[in-house]
Amino acid sequence: MISFLSRLTVVLTKEDPEWRSNSVILLDGASYHKSTDVKLLLKKLGVTYIVSGPYSYDAAPIELLFSYFKRGYLNPSNEPTGKK
Repeated sequence: MISFLSRLTVVLTKEDPEWRSNSVILLDGASYHKSTDVKLLLKKLGVTYIVSGPYSYDAAPIELLFSYFKRGYLNPSNEPTGKK
């Protein structure tokens, strides 16, 4: 997660140096999202972030994309998409 966030901020800054003023990173509350190391890095990078509550799928826009996979729109062979 630390490597991803570090690289993400570099890419976003190249695309728009002012992205921090109009962007928020949404984290889903996984233990590695809430770790002290990640929180310290986000503070150091000057990134605004929100940790969503448990089972708050409506607050996470990416869940809309995941639902397409689960319904088969992008998964025509009906490959399993969740844990068994």
